[in-house]
Amino acid sequence: MIDFDLIFNQILDGYRTNYNIETKDDGGDLIATAHMHVTHGQHVISKKFQMWSADDDEYVYFYRTKHLTAELAQRYIDEAYNDGFPKIKLDHVDFNHQHMCTRLVMAVFCDSADPDALKIIKKCKIYKSFQFSLKGWMEMHTSALCLEDGVITHNRHARETAKFLKKHVDHYRRHVETKIF
Repeated sequence: MIDFDLIFNQILDGYRTNYNIETKDDGGDLIATAHMHVTHGQHVISKKFQMWSADDDEYVYFYRTKHLTAELAQRYIDEAYNDGFPKIKLDHVDFNHQHMCTRLVMAVFCDSADPDALKIIKKCKIYKSFQFSLKGWMEMHTSALCLEDGVITHNRHARETAKFLKKHVDHYRRHVETKIF
């Protein structure tokens, strides 16, 4: 069994370098959120003369529960989507800045999970294209880390999130076995 406090603090440290993190202590299942905003662009001669610019956003929602059921999995996905989707800014006054991509990431840490809950996590296919991708797109990344056995379940969009979680689980296991923690 993976110790939740150790692995979660390790994962948050991984996010801290590029994300703004807000932890929640209200006793609910949502234990932390993280967000990142990146602007890509091309300039000519100086930054004053901008050829193009594109905004890339990511909003991460961390949930913690003892046992993940299908109802909880669907509720967490809906909460993350309903909170993150309105944050997408498509109507800029300055047309040099364009929305490119917004990723909504929902990560659940659970001690155990029902197979139906993991199926909901894996089958989540929320994807929106704005004006045929001329104004960008939005993807919903869903993942669950079962602390009992260290298995990570994720949807198609969350491959990078799963790699990140797996890297931290492997790091945790190497250090627990050698008793470094």
